[in-house]
Amino acid sequence: MSERAPAVSRVSGAVARVLANTPLCHRHVAIELCVPAFPASQPGQFVQLLCRPAEQPFPRRIDWPVGGFPSLAGGAEWTDRVAFLRRPFSIADRWDDDAGCTHLTIISRNVGPGTAWLERLAPGNALNITGPLGHGFEVPPSPLPIILAGGGVGIPPLLYAARHLHDRGFRDVSVVFGATTGELLPVRLLSAPARDGRPRPCVALPGGARYPATVMTDDGSLGMPGLVTDGLALWRARPSGPAASDALVLACGPEGMLKAVAAWTRACGLRCQLCIERTMGCGLGTCLSCVVRVRDAARAGGWRWALACTEGPVFERDVLIDVGCAPPPIGN
Repeated sequence: MSERAPAVSRVSGAVARVLANTPLCHRHVAIELCVPAFPASQPGQFVQLLCRPAEQPFPRRIDWPVGGFPSLAGGAEWTDRVAFLRRPFSIADRWDDDAGCTHLTIISRNVGPGTAWLERLAPGNALNITGPLGHGFEVPPSPLPIILAGGGVGIPPLLYAARHLHDRGFRDVSVVFGATTGELLPVRLLSAPARDGRPRPCVALPGGARYPATVMTDDGSLGMPGLVTDGLALWRARPSGPAASDALVLACGPEGMLKAVAAWTRACGLRCQLCIERTMGCGLGTCLSCVVRVRDAARAGGWRWALACTEGPVFERDVLIDVGCAPPPIGN
């Protein structure tokens, strides 16, 4: 496998204006941003957000005296919980208006000081943004059956994918979304999902897409009890289901879910692309915090380390080791 070069069309430190901050469920909010002249993007790409006011004057210089220790008193960066590093967020939607402004949506779950700050943003507030970053899903040029399989915080890039596919005339698209419980499903519902898993256009998708969706929850509190792979099995069992070789699964979610989807799609003969989640300190390939093992026949042992932020976060299933496929034999 050859290494993929990072995308070169991006903006760094652009000022975005918050247009709306809308609760989606118990822990998630959808933040709509307006960014002038944002570069072209693809579903699966992400942005890095500065989760604090851009004008906040730190990190600051702290002198370290000879024979002593520096004083850390008097600084908000030590007394308050403040996000130093940018946070990566998948693009959950993107469209451009006639005035040349790009509308971006990101979905955030409150898990720490950075996301708590995002949750408090109000319309008119400014947000510092860098992107688009990484490589997204590779959608075939001609329409074919597509399955969007998402779990929890992995659902946002698939919402953007739904708009992208709808705009390009893809009609045979099915959606399977899952969450641990109904209160943590980060989407807006148009109607109650079927308890037996029958697909219906119950999920609000961007761009006017009305694709049938199956919703799964681990505890059965919403939709059908079960896992995302259970929903995929229902899709495959439908009477009018396409031949396995004609379909493509685009998946994003927790690593355990991705491993299960990878195994299921391989057993069924389905093609699959996986959008993985990794901790990304910079998102630009410099901090090396998001490494993942990939197949590479040219390297000793048949594998190498790749950066999820530049070569991913979307990979072909059979390229990924530990997530998508078994490791190659040593010496191959």
